[in-house]
Formats: sequence, C-alpha cells, structure tokens
Amino acid sequence: MLDLRKLRSLTYIKQAREAECRGDVEECVLAYTKAFYLRCTSADLIDVEFSSFFRYQFRVFLLGRHEGSLALDEGDEVCTLIKDAYEAMRISIDSSPFCTSGDGEWALLSSVEIDFEGKKHPVRTA
Repeated sequence: MLDLRKLRSLTYIKQAREAECRGDVEECVLAYTKAFYLRCTSADLIDVEFSSFFRYQFRVFLLGRHEGSLALDEGDEVCTLIKDAYEAMRISIDSSPFCTSGDGEWALLSSVEIDFEGKKHPVRTA
C-alpha cells in the first residue's frame, strides 16, 4: 500500500533540492526538515514537544553539513538518532525523582544538542 506521508515527504525533498539550486538555504532547511519529520513519525496528531525537539536538532544537523544535498538513508539515520535521543531524555525526565514539569521539562529537553560533527555514531551532549 502506498504511504501518503512518505510520498508527501518526497515532494518536500524535491522542494529542498530546488531551493538548494537557487541558493535559498532557509527554504532548503525548512523543506528537508518537513520531509524527514514526516518520514520519522507515523501519527497524524502532532506531538508538539517532539516536533520542536526534532525541528531544532535536524536544523542543527543540516546547518552543520558541508554538503547541501541529503540522501534518504542518511536523513533517516539522523531521524532515528534524534528520535532515540528524545525517547531517552523522556525516560530520564519521567523517572527522575526531581519534579520537573512544564517550562522546567522543556528547558531540559531544549538544552540537549546532539553532536553530529563527522562521527559515524554521533553522541548526545548536554
């Protein structure tokens, strides 16, 4: 069966590559982020916290690259890394004996920045 989310993501990838050819970095980053967010999520409901975390981390990854174009397999690997980092942070926050909620919880999540710099298996840093 045809996956409409992945089909729509291919449209965004095409837009990203066209923006790259025009030299429009902002549009390129935005389109790639939309494309790979669709590829790494399955729910139609948006988890605002994960969406914000993903968009920030993926933007950091894209802006830190020396190449403009992004292969599907590389983007999917980065998505998995971001998703795993988010889930690990959620588990840590949820099992913490310290009461964190609302702004404090988001402050913890937003302080995480994944180090994508030339590593085969990037590591999380806080």
